[in-house]
Amino acid sequence: MPPIARPGSATRRIALAPIPFLLILVLGGAMAGCSGDHSGAASGDAVATHATMSPEQGTGDMVAAPGDGLPTPEQINAMWAARPSFVSGASERTQAGYAFAISRPDIVQWLPCYCGCGAMGHMSNLDCFVKPTEGAAVVFEEHGSYCDICVDTALMAQDMLAKGSTLIQMRAAVDAAFGGLAPGTPTGLPPA
Repeated sequence: MPPIARPGSATRRIALAPIPFLLILVLGGAMAGCSGDHSGAASGDAVATHATMSPEQGTGDMVAAPGDGLPTPEQINAMWAARPSFVSGASERTQAGYAFAISRPDIVQWLPCYCGCGAMGHMSNLDCFVKPTEGAAVVFEEHGSYCDICVDTALMAQDMLAKGSTLIQMRAAVDAAFGGLAPGTPTGLPPA
């Protein structure tokens, strides 16, 4: 027996057809950047695969002075021990991105993210890993756990820091590597 035709069903399908297109058009930048594999988005070895690491590893030679607002090693270890399952169950690369972000917010706060997450209210790559909060408590942001561009940006900075690059050089490299993918977050320029 053939399916029963409902009056007006063809009209509804045609009328609803533009809705997915409009959603993609409106949300495209926010959604397009975080979908799929972007591991090749950056150039060279800047986003090489990272081994499992703790946040205190791989922070590079750019050591900040006490009292500069960076978390202490004890605070970093406490944050890492309390990380949620969307971080602890993520890939090694993703965990390395989170580890770098919580240990070096002084760097990732100056790097824009080009996955389109500015539409979510993110102001920099740091917001992809931790939520802005008042006070000392750190609240992990889930967005970085499923977005390769966010992770690639943080890992590029980590690699460049290990090679002695400045914040200005890191910012220029991130802009060059990811700038054409989606609108960037409204991140200020790092101090000279």
